[in-house]
Amino acid sequence: MRFSMAPSNLPRFYEIGAAMAEFTGTFERKEVKYRLNTMQVRAIKQALSAHMAPDEYGQTSITSVYYDTPNRDMISRSLEKPAYKEKLRLRTYGPRNASAPVFVELKKKHEGIVYKRRIAASEPAAQLLMVGVPYERAISRHPLADEALEADSRSARNLQIAEEIAACVRRNGPVLPSMAILVERVAWAPLLDARGAEAEGVRITFDERIRYRDLFAPEGKRASVPLLAAGEAIMEVKVPGAYPLWLVRALDDCGAYPTSFSKYGEAYLACVGKAAPKAYREQVAFDEAMRGEQERSRDWPQDGQLLELSSSTRATDIAVTNSLASQLPNIVIGA
Repeated sequence: MRFSMAPSNLPRFYEIGAAMAEFTGTFERKEVKYRLNTMQVRAIKQALSAHMAPDEYGQTSITSVYYDTPNRDMISRSLEKPAYKEKLRLRTYGPRNASAPVFVELKKKHEGIVYKRRIAASEPAAQLLMVGVPYERAISRHPLADEALEADSRSARNLQIAEEIAACVRRNGPVLPSMAILVERVAWAPLLDARGAEAEGVRITFDERIRYRDLFAPEGKRASVPLLAAGEAIMEVKVPGAYPLWLVRALDDCGAYPTSFSKYGEAYLACVGKAAPKAYREQVAFDEAMRGEQERSRDWPQDGQLLELSSSTRATDIAVTNSLASQLPNIVIGA
C-alpha cells in the first residue's frame, strides 16, 4: 500500500472574531493545550506567521473569576477527569472599568469537546445572577451601558443561555468566588487568502504571565502568585475539526506536544497543597509518554513523498488508511 502526500495548496484562514457584541453566544470546538518554554514560544510564533497573525486586540489582560461551592466541589470533580465536567466563571477584558461588560461563562466539556455558553452583563447584574437572582430581573436593575450589548442581552438566545447558567448555579449552589486567574493573552487569527475568502477556522492563543489569587484566603493574603516559570506560556489551539497540515508540521518541528493543564485546577492544587487526583496524574503521565514517543518518530512525509507501508492483512490496511486519512487530509492513497 502506498501513501503519497499531495502537493499542498494550503488555504489562508479567516480572521475569526472582532466586534464586542460577537463575544456573546455559543462555541463548540476542540481545545488542545501546549505548555511551552521560551524557545518554543519564539519558534512557534515564527512558524505561525506565514498563516496567522495577532488579532486586532493585540495583547489583552484577562481576569477570570471562577465560582465554586464552599468546598470547591466543582474543581475537585473536574480534576478526576470525568466524561462530563463544567466550570462557571466571570471574565473581564482589559483594565477594570465599571461601565465595561462582564462575561458570564459556563464552560462544559464532554468527551473532549468544549461547549462554551456566554452572555454579557454589567458586573452588578452578573453577581446577582450568580447568587440566584433571575437573569431578567438582574439586567433590568443593572443594565449594560453599551446600547447594542444591552439590546442583545434580552434576545431569545441570551435568555436561553442565561437559563442554562442559572440551572448550573442551582445544581451546584450555593457558589462563591473561588479563584481569580490573571493572564496576558495574545490571540492569533488566520489570515485571509488572496481573494479574501473564508476557510475553516483555527484560532490560537498564547497565555503568558499567568497568576492566580486565592479568593478563599483571608483578606490581606490574596496576593497574585505566578503559576508558571518565567518565560513559559500556555498555547491553546482551538479548532472545529482537524488541524491544518501546516500547523501539524509547525508543532512537530518545534517539539510542541499536547498536555493537560487547567489554570484553575493547578491554582487550586497549589493553594490547598494537595497531590493531584489519580486520574489527573495518570493523564499527565500519559501526555509525557506520548511526548517521548512522538519525539522518536518526528519524520512526517513531505509534499509529493511516497510513504511505503506493509501489513499482513487487508483489514489492517484499511485501519491504517482510515487513521492516516483522518489525520492528514492531503493524503493520496494508492494500492
